[in-house]
Amino acid sequence: MSHILFALFAWTICLVFVKKRYPEFWLAGFIGVAMMASIDYIAIKLNLYNYPDGIIYIGGIPLFQYFGTYAMSIIYLCRLPGRWKDRFLYTAYIAVFYLAVEAAVYSLGGIAYPNWKLGYSYFLLIAGLTMLAFLYSVTTRPSKLALKKN
Repeated sequence: MSHILFALFAWTICLVFVKKRYPEFWLAGFIGVAMMASIDYIAIKLNLYNYPDGIIYIGGIPLFQYFGTYAMSIIYLCRLPGRWKDRFLYTAYIAVFYLAVEAAVYSLGGIAYPNWKLGYSYFLLIAGLTMLAFLYSVTTRPSKLALKKN
């Protein structure tokens, strides 16, 4: 149930803040999901954390976790600054927000940490979001990047 709530929360925020800019980010959302699925698959196999509260699982990850991560990736990219030095500070702030969301899912029983601590997730979020920003920059046309820098 907690993953359904997470997905609904993420999509509500996405629809409020992204609105008509969704076509710019739909592909990047899949990049975020692919990264999350890869990292979570490895972490689950290493018994670092798991998702005990899912209804339907794909690769050990609840289906609604994919939907929520897709929306959260778009939310992150929607306000992403054009300059890298600004991106690092933005990423640090967004990671705090995403960590709070993870803490809420944890408190609802949606994630368990047999060999993990919530604080570790902050650094994993920063690394993952920075990689997402990089991959988004690589896959975005140069004309869009030039517009964002100005």
